[in-house]
Amino acid sequence: MIESLRAQLNDWKYGRSIVKHFIELLNESELDKPFPRKNLNTIREQCEELIQVQKCYVDALDTKQIKFSYQPLSDNSKENLILCMDRLDSLLETKLEQFDGSEKIIWFGEEWNIHQHISAMIGHEQMHIGQMIAFCYSCHIRIPESIVHKMAL
Repeated sequence: MIESLRAQLNDWKYGRSIVKHFIELLNESELDKPFPRKNLNTIREQCEELIQVQKCYVDALDTKQIKFSYQPLSDNSKENLILCMDRLDSLLETKLEQFDGSEKIIWFGEEWNIHQHISAMIGHEQMHIGQMIAFCYSCHIRIPESIVHKMAL
């Protein structure tokens, strides 16, 4: 893999590890506690959406065009959320191994280079991490110590 994509993949893995720690370390009621938000108002729902969106980004690596269409998970258990994330992360890494940095993805009629595409995926994940942290504070959910340490909270 080229160095620039390897660096972005490492950035992705950092954020993804935080999301997975939320899933692994929060209990079921914490994952399902409602947030003051209209949609995606639990950590579990946010994690399911992260999987759905990542699948669209990974699919675009083959189709060369981003299309956001979501299929709900039939199983949104903690174990399956982690399994789906691990599978998509492995697929992402395998696909990026073949890229040379010149690839283009069509974003709603606009041509983006592969680095822009991956940066957008990372940014989306980071936005949700920020929401999860803010909602934990506002809803009195204990933020796992590994996340507190990793993010210097």
